Parts: sequence; C-alpha cells; structure tokens
Amino acid sequence: MTPFMTLLAALGCALIAGIFLGFSNFVMPALARLRPAHAVRAMQSINVVVLNRWFLGVLLGTALACVGLALNALGAWSEPGAWLRFAGSCSYLVGTVWVTKRYHVPRNETLARLPAESAEAEHFWPRYVASWSAWNHVRGAAAFVAAALLILALLGVSGCHSRLHPIAPPGSNTPVERLSELGIFHGDLARQIPRTGFVEYVVNAPLYADGARKRRFVYVPPGSHIQTNGDYWQLPVGSYLVKTFSFPRDLRNPALGEQLVETRFLVRTEDGFSPATYVWNEAQTDARSSRGGLDIPVSWFDERGVRRQQAFHVPSAAQCAGCHAGRALGFRTRQLDHVAEYADGTRDQLAHFSALRLIDRLPPAHAVLVDPNGDAPIDVRARSYLDANCSHCHGRGGSAERTDLFWDLEHTTPSEMPSCRPTRSVDGRDRVLVPGHPEQSEFLARMLAEDARIHMPRGPSTLADQSGISLLSAWVAALPARSCDP
Repeated sequence: MTPFMTLLAALGCALIAGIFLGFSNFVMPALARLRPAHAVRAMQSINVVVLNRWFLGVLLGTALACVGLALNALGAWSEPGAWLRFAGSCSYLVGTVWVTKRYHVPRNETLARLPAESAEAEHFWPRYVASWSAWNHVRGAAAFVAAALLILALLGVSGCHSRLHPIAPPGSNTPVERLSELGIFHGDLARQIPRTGFVEYVVNAPLYADGARKRRFVYVPPGSHIQTNGDYWQLPVGSYLVKTFSFPRDLRNPALGEQLVETRFLVRTEDGFSPATYVWNEAQTDARSSRGGLDIPVSWFDERGVRRQQAFHVPSAAQCAGCHAGRALGFRTRQLDHVAEYADGTRDQLAHFSALRLIDRLPPAHAVLVDPNGDAPIDVRARSYLDANCSHCHGRGGSAERTDLFWDLEHTTPSEMPSCRPTRSVDGRDRVLVPGHPEQSEFLARMLAEDARIHMPRGPSTLADQSGISLLSAWVAALPARSCDP
C-alpha cells in the first residue's frame, strides 16, 4: 500500500506543480498586461472557477496522502525511502498547502470584495500581482520538489533505482556477473567448499532471516589483518564477507540437500562496505548478479512431512545499506568467540583466526553472545537474541538510536531494560516491556505484527520468528512480575 500511496501523492504533486507553473509562466504575466479593471475581473472569475471538485480534489487529496505518508515514514524511519517520503510530504504540506492558505487565500478574498472598476481595485492590483506571483513561485517549486522526492522514495521502496552491483574477484578490478567467475569455491559451487584464502566462520546468535540457513566466509588480502581492538572488527580494504542463504529440501532427509537462494557480499572499499548479491539459478549450478528487491519462492518438507512454502525476499543494495550502516553486523567479538569444529579438531574460533594470521591480535576481555536455541539459561539466550536481531538498529550508531531504546546485552540487564516504558500502542499494548506479562509487552506485539510498518525487526525478513517469540515470551514471563499502571 505504501508504494501505491507514494505514487498517487507523487502524481498529485506533479500535477499541482504543473498548474502553478502555468500561472507563474504565462497566466499572471498575461493578466499584468491588461488594464487593471479587466485584469481584476478576469482574476476574480478564475478564483471562482478554480474552486471546482477536480482541482480541489487533487490539491486536498494529495495533501491527505502526504499526511498519511509522513506519519507512515515516522513509524518506519529505518526503512529505505522513509526520509524521502517524509521530506517530500512536508514540502507539499508546508510549501504548497500552507503557503496557499496563508498567502493566496486572503489575497483572493480581498480581491473578490473589490468592484473591478473602482479606484481601490486599480490601486490594489499591482501589489496583488507582485505578491501573489512571488508566493506562487514558492508553492509551485515546493510541489515540484515534493514530486521529485516522492519519486525517489518510490524507486527506493520498489528497488527500481538499484543498479546492478557485480563485484570483482579478489585482486582484480573487473566485475563479473557470475559467482563461478569470482573464484571463491572449489568444484561444484553448490557444495560451498571455499578456495584458499576464504575462511568459513560461525556466529553465536544468527540474525533471523525468515528461516533460511546461512554459511559464512571471510577473505582478507594477503599481508593484511583484521583489527580486533573493538567489539566491531575493522576489516582491511579488499576484504570480502560472503554469506549464502539456503533452505533444506526435506528436514527428514538431509541427504536431499538444500535449495540455495542467494549469496550476499560485503566488500570493504576505501569508502566503506559495498553490498552485492548473486541469485542462484534453478539448476543450482551457478548464481548471477542481481539488483535485489525480489521475492523468490522456496518450499520444503518439515519434520512431519508437511510441505511448507514461502517467498524469500532478496534485498536491494539500499536495504542492505540501511541495516548495516557501514558495519559488518555479525563480524564482532561477541559473535565470534566460541568453540568450533574444524577438519583437524575442535578449538576456539578466535584461536583459529589467530593461527591463520587473520586477525592482528586476540581481542581484549569482552561480552559473549550464546546460541538462542542452545541450553544456556533463558535470560542469557533471550538477551543474546535481542542483541543479535535488534541492537544493530536499536543501539549506538544504529538507525533507531534516536529512540534511546537499546536492545544490546548492556541495556537488557534488570536495571537497564525498558520495563514499563511508555510507547505508542500496538495491539492495545502501550508499554515496551511489562515484566511477568508477555501479553502486555509492546515489543512482542511488534514481532507478531504482519503490518510491515509495525513489524520488528526491520529488514528483509517479513515472517514472524515463532521460535524467537516463544523464547522472549518465556523470558518476559519469568521476570519478577510488576504492574505498569500509571
């Protein structure tokens, strides 16, 4: 619905801009050349005729659409295009509608009361033309700017603005459109066996992606090292982060393999991270560079033999940038510190990185996330889930930092968690978290919501994470109960 409303508002703004351009360009200059009495009579007639249902319908209907878009943008500020929708709507509402009401309507009403042949009309007319025309330039320009911003927002929402983002193989400057040409995997690409230089890694608490499984790889140019002096690690220029998303064909029979959907990249450049995605073909033999912004149907059989179907959303580059905010979200100390299994045995993953000279040093003392589906205490598992899935937006440097509502490990302790914090009501819940009462906690209502404007976490995922919701509901229920009544 948001793209449709954005389109209607953009068309309305453009139409109004065209009408006001006509007045600025030839109507008012033509009237200024007439005798005052004739010009006043003509303008009085125009001001009467213009109050018809078609003109007012477009002028005010566009205003209503802009009000809705502005409110929608405020409620979904982290979405791509939200600030463009807000800025475009405000440009029209203030620069066009408010200017019309504040400066044009009073002058038109004054002109309507004057007899066209009177000396008062002759004296008033030159001042009327100059002032009316000047403010008409303003409201016409504001409507044009609003149309332009809303069109940009529309392109951002639909993904149409995204250009193809193929990347070059390590050590090359020539982008390639096929995954097979990147030289990342040995032999059968679907087996995801990394070539020398690409190191597979695992995170403690994976970001939920509509149930998709992920395999992760990192590449660092020879002679370079990752800096680990902070929680978020600093990758050197020329590094690659690779992540393949897949779904099992049959949970009862792993031997049937997986359906590979996409392989995403973050390439470290001088200017930050450059995102790219390659979408797998049906034969599962190769993947091709994609603009993203598309839904791919996937299906599988669950543990009971029931066929499951869904659409997996491949994000556009704008969506990737909106969530990552210049960071590699999972490549951080608290996500990578754990014991993992390797071909030559089981050992700490950080020690493995150090042995490969992938990192410059072992990181200092730090907090560690745990597997939300593991066997750690529920408090630690729930807070790890929130840190992994929510804190990249609701944390320092995130797109929702202005809310001052943080979901990282440091801010979900008993003394820091947002217990009883008032918020906008969602499904009748107006407190972010009510200890002991998951059914009253607004953040859980957001996780359950189907409306993309309300649903949390933001991002490419569109389906509710039932496992995560069950974990967080049990965690809230286990907290010492309290009442949040005013």
